[in-house]
Amino acid sequence: MAAMALKEQDTRDFGDIVAQRRKRLIGHDWYAIRTAPGTQRMARHVEGAPISRVGESIIERNLRNEGISVYMPAYWYESIHHRTRKVIQRRLPLLVGYAFVNLENLNFEKVRDVEGVVCFLRSEFGPIRFSGDDLAVIAAEELSRRQEFRRERITRIQTETAGQVMQLRGNLRKILPKGRGNRINLKDQALIAIKGMKPEMQSKVMGMLLQLEQLEAYEGLETIDRVA
Repeated sequence: MAAMALKEQDTRDFGDIVAQRRKRLIGHDWYAIRTAPGTQRMARHVEGAPISRVGESIIERNLRNEGISVYMPAYWYESIHHRTRKVIQRRLPLLVGYAFVNLENLNFEKVRDVEGVVCFLRSEFGPIRFSGDDLAVIAAEELSRRQEFRRERITRIQTETAGQVMQLRGNLRKILPKGRGNRINLKDQALIAIKGMKPEMQSKVMGMLLQLEQLEAYEGLETIDRVA
């Protein structure tokens, strides 16, 4: 039931993301810019930044800091460090070397002056204009990859959480006295047995129970970042 509810919530959230992205793109003219090498990598995290700017690239930050609306199609990639086993997340460009800017006042020079902007993609008639409908095709692929990433991450976290719960329960069973009643659940058994334990062991068992409670209350989707 929980997995089904999570999947339904994920589908509703994805529908909202698609609608928001289309609303942002449709009805505006966009111009493609060529970005300098290295500027599409993730910028340094800023504490307290709005969730919409989590994972933004250097070029996106530079443009936004100048008040310029930018759209850089991107996707999230997750890997595990081979030595530390730490999960590493990266946001990578879908179109390497390119991004799009929305210029209501057609101030091309302001964009060219931004650090990391090499030039506009242009034809013999000047910078090439893209409609929101044009970019919606790219956005569909971007959002599809984003949905796949979110589902994979949710599955991984749920698997890890289940493993941690099993390990904690196993450790509790080793600590608790043998011959416990089968009709009493493990947490209730621990709360009964803890009364006869030494203070150090009581503290250890209470810590394990708290971890178990936090893991079993984990909802999964709420922890998945909503990114730019």
